[in-house]
Amino acid sequence: MGNSKLVDKFTMFASRLGNEIHLRSLRDAFATIMPLYILAGLAVLINNTVFQWLLSGDTLVGAQYWGTLIVNGTLNISSLLIAPVIGYMLSQNKGYENPLAAAVISLATLVVMMPNAVTVTPVGAEEGVLVQGALTFGNVGTGAMFAGVIIGIVATEIFVWISSIERLKINLGDSIPPAVGKSFNVLIPFILVMSSFAVVSTVLNNVFHTDLVQIITTIIQEPLRTATTGLAGCVLLYSLGNFLWLLGIHQSVIYSSILEPLLIVNMTLNMAAYAAGEAIPNIINVAFVPAFGLLGGSGSTICL
Repeated sequence: MGNSKLVDKFTMFASRLGNEIHLRSLRDAFATIMPLYILAGLAVLINNTVFQWLLSGDTLVGAQYWGTLIVNGTLNISSLLIAPVIGYMLSQNKGYENPLAAAVISLATLVVMMPNAVTVTPVGAEEGVLVQGALTFGNVGTGAMFAGVIIGIVATEIFVWISSIERLKINLGDSIPPAVGKSFNVLIPFILVMSSFAVVSTVLNNVFHTDLVQIITTIIQEPLRTATTGLAGCVLLYSLGNFLWLLGIHQSVIYSSILEPLLIVNMTLNMAAYAAGEAIPNIINVAFVPAFGLLGGSGSTICL
């Protein structure tokens, strides 16, 4: 009887974890932009294999420009893609009536939190120069993806909460177009959210000489990704996921909600490194795990 109660409680916990609104929104957001990552993978493959087999010299360089453009529009703007999508998904899952506004504020807030001055290295130069008023692929690409996730979630939560305050809504009546009415309804929440994040960004820049994107990437993303997608962390999480089957709970509660987004980050980092001609940094990624850990189903059922 005691064991039955323990199983029931654990089942309830696992079910709640799988349906937790932020994890569910994160999963939905990555599923939405996954086709772009698949396209990026194909572009990298064609650029570095097919074109190199068929072409050479200036013709090869000109043809590879095609793949470079696709990588720039997918992998190299990963944070700009994930922030608005997760804002949209989270606000929609929370039942907010204007999820598109949440997507807009998530994207705008992410840009607000980025540094206004960056160091770039001109072509042919050995040392970088400081440039103001520029966004680099290094700041908006795969390295800043987790920052896009966190800033998107936080900005959306604050925005939805402020938008629910009736006194802050500007009602122009029913005689105006709905799109105009919605834009004025979120005017004050837009101002408050953007201004608040801009204050935080200003303090970080002037006092601590850093920015929130760099802080999130260094302190949160990399330790978390290293711990959960390393050999020990991956084996532990998948073992826990397979254990859930004993209780009749689908292992996707663990995989899709917790591990898969970080494995996708690993995959995008791999593709970006390969496109740049660098060594592949992450063996364990979203392509590796299904091939070797889920062959024929969870727990490599086909082997059984």
